[in-house]
Amino acid sequence: MLTFRLYEFGSRPSADFYEEPDLRNGLLSSMLDDHFSEEDIAMFLEEIAKAEAGEPNVVIGNHHVWVIMSPDKVIVEEMLYGDEKTNGTVPKRTEISLAETKQLVLEWREAIRRWHSEHHADEATPAPLPARSHAN
Repeated sequence: MLTFRLYEFGSRPSADFYEEPDLRNGLLSSMLDDHFSEEDIAMFLEEIAKAEAGEPNVVIGNHHVWVIMSPDKVIVEEMLYGDEKTNGTVPKRTEISLAETKQLVLEWREAIRRWHSEHHADEATPAPLPARSHAN
């Protein structure tokens, strides 16, 4: 089972898959790192549900990776920019199961909730997870 620890990068939470090789760690971290609002996480879970229901090639992305989901596997692929898109660069990628992806997103949601709670402990009521607009 994949495990991560949460750490703070700048002023945001980030995932470190410390037991994985660097390339895989980076891709898996990038898959989660852009999803730190409840709305973003709910959207990710909705896309996972589509793949669980049998929809082929469910794709979501952020500014770092594409996540290509099907009922039997998930491909996390580096997003290419500029000349890399046309010069034959092969994007870095890794595969995990759909079940592992769902479990990671659920664990990430709980870690993010704890992080927000800890960072708003001095307030009377913890701040809700922020909503974000989607430009993807």
